[in-house]
Amino acid sequence: MKLIYPIIFICLIFGFGCTKFTVEETLPDITNISPSNMNSELDRIHIVADSDSFDYMYTFYGGDTEISASVKYYNKHGILLFEKDARIKIKGAGSANNPMKSIGIVFDDKVNNSTFQIIETSQALPNDNLSLLQSIRLRNSGNDDGVTHFKDLSMAELAIQNSIDLELKYGKAVHAFVNDEYFGLLNLRTEVDRIGLSDLLGVNVDDITIMKMDTPNNDLDFREGDEQVAQALIDAIETENGTALHQLIDVDNFIDYLIYEDYIGNTDWPQNNVRLYSVNGNKFRFLLYDLDGAATKNRAPRLPKMEYYEDDVSKMYQILRNHDQGFIQTFEERQAEIYEILSTSKFNAIVDELSANINDEIGYLIQKWGAPTSTLQWLMNVDKLKQDFAVNDFYNRKLYELD
Repeated sequence: MKLIYPIIFICLIFGFGCTKFTVEETLPDITNISPSNMNSELDRIHIVADSDSFDYMYTFYGGDTEISASVKYYNKHGILLFEKDARIKIKGAGSANNPMKSIGIVFDDKVNNSTFQIIETSQALPNDNLSLLQSIRLRNSGNDDGVTHFKDLSMAELAIQNSIDLELKYGKAVHAFVNDEYFGLLNLRTEVDRIGLSDLLGVNVDDITIMKMDTPNNDLDFREGDEQVAQALIDAIETENGTALHQLIDVDNFIDYLIYEDYIGNTDWPQNNVRLYSVNGNKFRFLLYDLDGAATKNRAPRLPKMEYYEDDVSKMYQILRNHDQGFIQTFEERQAEIYEILSTSKFNAIVDELSANINDEIGYLIQKWGAPTSTLQWLMNVDKLKQDFAVNDFYNRKLYELD
């Protein structure tokens, strides 16, 4: 099947004026493909559920509807690796409005990932464990849906490869089917809920306390676990108790978290996408996730503004700056270390690998959802991601005198 997409290049900067032309490409036929016969180098996941229930969940996703399903997992050769019962629901905030929505999956029992390698166990940072998986997500790439489709993956991978002191999401691209029909190209991700964390950390679910940013109010709220542990942190923030804050959060982890989110220029943070956890009442650690808002606005560092923001993460930063004489020195030394190991060349290598991984697969997404509009448009988006990251890196190094 041949489709023609109009592309407009802005050529004024080259002195030629703007010219409209068409790009013709052959897209894959998705009408008769299945997880076992499709021509792809990616794994496939097939969700089988009652059609009416799935349609209701998909339409009324704001109601937090959860349904039963059977989930089949195939490798890139189309061989069925396992089939498990699960509960599924629509996930995401703003991106839940997208035509291709994210789907959360919680298996009835754990998957032996060491055997099936749904997520490569070699990816795991030293303190993380990917041997068992029960809670995963098929993610539409959030704000990056229809753009590069891997921005979040690339930002997380940069942290993984450079051993930043954070817990984060692992993942890869897969093709998804629902009730024997092709659904789309999504990113299979580990989760940062209690079940996902219990597997990642090798602890019991009941031992974990989670707090999350309440976006409208910019406050950290208790979500699950021991409410008294969460309330102690809330009280320390409200009373600006620096001593208590040191006892309640892993400051080294907090420093890495602030520096990395600032380095990548995540504009959808810290007022959003903030989650932290405690195990058995021990110090809270911060989770790195949903980084599709990074490298969006050039020259948009967060840290200088966080000295004045009113959200709870910024307040913690302010309290430590004001009440701990050694905090600023420790912070600046660690910032210099991180900037020494991170670079645009490392990021570009990750982008090149991820784009090569789905270069022959993006046509399925275009054929199904029409976004991006063409493979050429997608390649331009990938190049723009590199450029935006480079500008952000350059500006931040100048700002913090780390060039």
